Amino acid sequence: MIFLFTLALSVSISLPSTLLRNISALSHKLQQSCLQNLPHETENHVSLAALVCGEKITDENLKTNLSKTSLIHIFVVSGSHLILLDQLLSILRIPVFLRFLFLGGYSLAVGWQAPAVRAFLGLCLREFFRRKKHFFPADLVVLLTGLSVLFLFPAWWNSLSLQMSWCAALALGVPELLRLRGSMARILAAQFSIFLFMSAPLWGLGSLHPLGLLYNLFLAPVVSYVLLPLSFLAVLFKGLCLTFFDKVMTSFTFVLPLLAEPVQIVRGSPPSVGFLWLWILLWHLVFHFLRLHLWQGKDSTR
Repeated sequence: MIFLFTLALSVSISLPSTLLRNISALSHKLQQSCLQNLPHETENHVSLAALVCGEKITDENLKTNLSKTSLIHIFVVSGSHLILLDQLLSILRIPVFLRFLFLGGYSLAVGWQAPAVRAFLGLCLREFFRRKKHFFPADLVVLLTGLSVLFLFPAWWNSLSLQMSWCAALALGVPELLRLRGSMARILAAQFSIFLFMSAPLWGLGSLHPLGLLYNLFLAPVVSYVLLPLSFLAVLFKGLCLTFFDKVMTSFTFVLPLLAEPVQIVRGSPPSVGFLWLWILLWHLVFHFLRLHLWQGKDSTR
């Protein structure tokens, strides 16, 4: 705890602001190159640009429907993109060095956005700890990752997207904290936790609705494991892959408004940045005390 407290204090030491500015300038060039290399013959160029290159969604109807269904956080480039890509590269037996080189380059090519950077640093830290045989709980890795991001880029203290990504990453650690074994139990616990943890960052944005739980359970896998891989295949190989992507994306955008219809967007005043940092701190403390209460002094193997 003394180490973590010291690291937290060190976050307040601002590094030169040119670091983020220079990386962002390089990232902008790479993102523009990514956009220029997208196939122009696609019927869903806006969606393809968002999924592959991290471009902001310019189709207001699509953006609104994704917000209503609480799917926008996985449709645009986020930490989940990098985690999925890392899993796919692992399945293909790509060496760790090449995997992380690719993921770092991809983080630059999608705009060097806070959620992607946080996820990339998190993957690096997990791999470092694994090699050193240090087995930290998931929430502590999330904490160390977040503090590292803030140390490198202090300007992101005011980044709502970083706070949302931090909350989502913490929520995904709940199944590990509870030591759930069944796949369905882990999925349900993760989705309920995401809904709860994200309630504060999403408050006032109009995209917090109980139906979002169902949509994330049943539609999020479609985005993560169908649309996202198809979007990359469409860019790499075009032809039949691009045609298939367009058909699936068109079907998805046809269904999306029907699911979004029951959700009414009610916008209000969002919480302050300071409140959201307190919210994140509170959940870290909850993890800490639950771990002590549930497992300290007990057989870790159950």
